[in-house]
Amino acid sequence: MARAKFLCDAERCIECNACVTACKNEHEVPWGINR
Repeated sequence: MARAKFLCDAERCIECNACVTACKNEHEVPWGINR
């Protein structure tokens, strides 16, 4: 199974954590736990 990847442009990041939220929802990882 292929793993999804995405490119994050740090210069455009506004630290909204939307990417973190999407990743945690997709992989069913609870808040406070990092993969």
